[in-house]
Amino acid sequence: MRAVSYLVLARKYRPATFSAVVGQEHVTRTLGNAFSSGRVHHAFLFCGPRGCGKTTVARIVGKALNCTQLREGSAEPCGTCAACESIGNGSAVDYQEMDGASNRGIDAIRELTEAVRYQPAVLRKKVYVIDEVHMLTTEAFNALLKTLEEPPPHVTFVLATTEPHRLPNTILSRCQRYDFKLVPASRLAQHLTSIFEREKLKIDAGAVSLVVRESGGSVRDALSLCDQIISYVGDAAITETQVAEVLGVADRSLTRALVRALAGGDAGAALAAVESAIERGVDEVQLARAIVRYLRDLAVLQVAPARGELVDASDEERAELASEAAAVDRTRVQQMFDRMLRCCDELGKSLQPRLVLDCALIDVATIEPLVPLGDLIERLGELESRAGRGGGGGGTKPLPVAKSIPAPAPKPEARSLKPEAPLIAPSGPVPRLETKPATGSGPHQIPTSPDAILREWEHVLTKLEAVNVTLSGAFEPARVVAWTATVLELGFPTQFEANKDLADTKDKRDALAKVIQAEYGMMPRIAITLIDDAAQPASSQSLLEATRERTSAERDKRVAEAREHPITKHVLHTFGAQIKEIKTDV
Repeated sequence: MRAVSYLVLARKYRPATFSAVVGQEHVTRTLGNAFSSGRVHHAFLFCGPRGCGKTTVARIVGKALNCTQLREGSAEPCGTCAACESIGNGSAVDYQEMDGASNRGIDAIRELTEAVRYQPAVLRKKVYVIDEVHMLTTEAFNALLKTLEEPPPHVTFVLATTEPHRLPNTILSRCQRYDFKLVPASRLAQHLTSIFEREKLKIDAGAVSLVVRESGGSVRDALSLCDQIISYVGDAAITETQVAEVLGVADRSLTRALVRALAGGDAGAALAAVESAIERGVDEVQLARAIVRYLRDLAVLQVAPARGELVDASDEERAELASEAAAVDRTRVQQMFDRMLRCCDELGKSLQPRLVLDCALIDVATIEPLVPLGDLIERLGELESRAGRGGGGGGTKPLPVAKSIPAPAPKPEARSLKPEAPLIAPSGPVPRLETKPATGSGPHQIPTSPDAILREWEHVLTKLEAVNVTLSGAFEPARVVAWTATVLELGFPTQFEANKDLADTKDKRDALAKVIQAEYGMMPRIAITLIDDAAQPASSQSLLEATRERTSAERDKRVAEAREHPITKHVLHTFGAQIKEIKTDV
């Protein structure tokens, strides 16, 4: 049988120009401008995850350096001249790509540095591409240093790596660095769709989304998956179900059915769906991760329904997700997400993943709806009041447990109830420092005591805020060191040096002086300095520090009140619960 020559999609659709590279515009635009202006560096470092275009761009750089038909002021190689064709098909003797993993020793690098001295045999410039350069040994890096810093004018180096943190700083400092990134899902889906159109193959939008999801943003990985799928399906239209079967992952319809069963409390339906998926070859870990991703999408659409671009899905899938998000309680989604996320962690450690997954799904499906602790406390308070009224004044009766509240498990000692929601302390406005004008009907008086200085200084900042919010913010960290009829000395602690520089300008000092003149009938000179915290008396405080101190004291007070509240103690005693967290609005 005659062998059939087939060129894989990743090679067939490999970009040959800067403009054809997908999702790396920040790199290709910079390189294009460098070639157009003639400011091309002698050593490049391409960093980024696998399959995102580092070696491809290195090859384009080699073509641009040697293209015989490159127009002046242009950066795009023609792709048709002898130089471009030889680099493209790998036959160019002056363009060399070497693997740093298999040529990591000092001997290989010495051979390279020796060859660098000779002029190119055919091309205009020699180009050396070292892939996975982080694999070189320390001795090899040291041998490369001098040549990399000052190579002959006919040589250009391109280093590529997925782990730039493993390169010595001496190498990093000698290269012009470009960071590649994974291609966004929407951009990669568009690219794959155009390739299938050129291949004259039909594919569902859901199938494209699944390929994009499994590729993780890598163009090369996505095209390799497409080759695998085409081999399985042939010339028929490609569906999401077929892609899921080939890749052994859960498609969106399976994940949707599982989440619906879990949200509805139907553990049997969820287990049946898992059984069907396992028979098709879906991995348990992949299935759990698909459920977690689906729940994440639901949570995003519940809090940001207008930001559909935050969800990697087609328009039809987003519409279905939005409908699902509206039908499921937000608290329920968060509960399921937390439990399934823990399941993913446990699956990676277990030798029996199927058992772990089944039990996790049963747990999620049968979990009782979460009752906010605030509602529970309110209901207990009503029951307590009702019990007290029914006691006939003969003392307070023990608070009965209402039937509407789920009873404890058969073994309460092994399953104590812990509040899922944080305990909210009594709320109220944060008290601010009072601004009290001086006695009398005339203008304010210059204060003398520390408390009076702090009150009057807040009054000044309030007036200044009415003029300009930025002015008030600039002076807020300042401490009043001295305040007389002729001078107002403000000291900024050293950690607020940036505020001091912002406030110590003529226009801001003048604005502050005008406010003081309007309120106190005199215009003092404004002096602004940096101060040492240790050199200041404890009574010297800025408004910012005083407000923070008051806020902290108020927060501690509210937490203590919430912890000692009778209803809180009763809830803890009745349900054997523990306080997990107390939040305040301070």
